[in-house]
Amino acid sequence: MRLMTRSITSAAVMYAMAASNVHAQAAHANFTGTWVLDSSKNVVSGQLGAPTSATSTIVQHGDTVTLDREASTAEMGVIKTHGVFGIDGKPWQNTMPVNGEDVQVTSVLSWDNGSLVIRSTLTFQGTDVEQLDRWTLGADGKTLVTARSVTAMGQEVGSGTLTYVKKP
Repeated sequence: MRLMTRSITSAAVMYAMAASNVHAQAAHANFTGTWVLDSSKNVVSGQLGAPTSATSTIVQHGDTVTLDREASTAEMGVIKTHGVFGIDGKPWQNTMPVNGEDVQVTSVLSWDNGSLVIRSTLTFQGTDVEQLDRWTLGADGKTLVTARSVTAMGQEVGSGTLTYVKKP
């Protein structure tokens, strides 16, 4: 059970990290660009597995955001994801590979006090997983700090903070 939960939470972490590297509307923080994980600043607890490396490229057209991401973890190797999202408070669905299965992930993006909040849900092998991410752009515009919590089977299985640096 612990291995399945770890696979589920690792997959959810990878997906939500992808979902949350999005570009904001003009009145909010602007996350557009290429972001590279500073893995030396990863802080995780519980069963969350943090990527050892990750690069995300974000492009926005109006209120639609396209994200291409490549990340590596010790448990899952290299994972490439592609997603399209709207920062409009409505559910957006994308498909993500999890242990060889395509899984539907529903994400709702909204703003809260200058931070982008991403609520994602998925079901993997009968287990409901929920993830909450809060993304905050540093005052210098060159760092992105994420706070995350993951719940599986109704119980929190981990939380963490990751830091990304914007590529020039």
